[in-house]
Amino acid sequence: MNTPITSLRTLLCCAVLATPMLALAASPTPRSTYQVVSGDTLDKVIHKTLPDSPLRLEILRNAFVQQNPQAFTKAPPRALMAGAVLHVPNHDDLLRTFVVPGQSAGNSGMQRGGGYSTADMNMSERKNWVRFP
Repeated sequence: MNTPITSLRTLLCCAVLATPMLALAASPTPRSTYQVVSGDTLDKVIHKTLPDSPLRLEILRNAFVQQNPQAFTKAPPRALMAGAVLHVPNHDDLLRTFVVPGQSAGNSGMQRGGGYSTADMNMSERKNWVRFP
């Protein structure tokens, strides 16, 4: 009989329960930063900020360069500029991107016979392959 009151209670309960989740979703995750000092190399920064990462160093280097293009010189031997503030990539996101569930980090699909997939290549790349009778 108290349908409006019951509906109001239900609405208030949902609002109270959803408020913390909305606050978590709305607040950005805190990003870690690192201030480059003179003499730092990208490898030193990676070892200081992500010391126990199972990812290869090349993947971590690329992630740092992609997220911090302003911190590197424009010349071909790209060097870190002293005093630059680096945004450290989120390690969990990198792991989700590069590590497939069920495989070890160093495996990278080598169980398929050399790691080559003909589905990724077009016919012009395959026409120079050696053919055996």
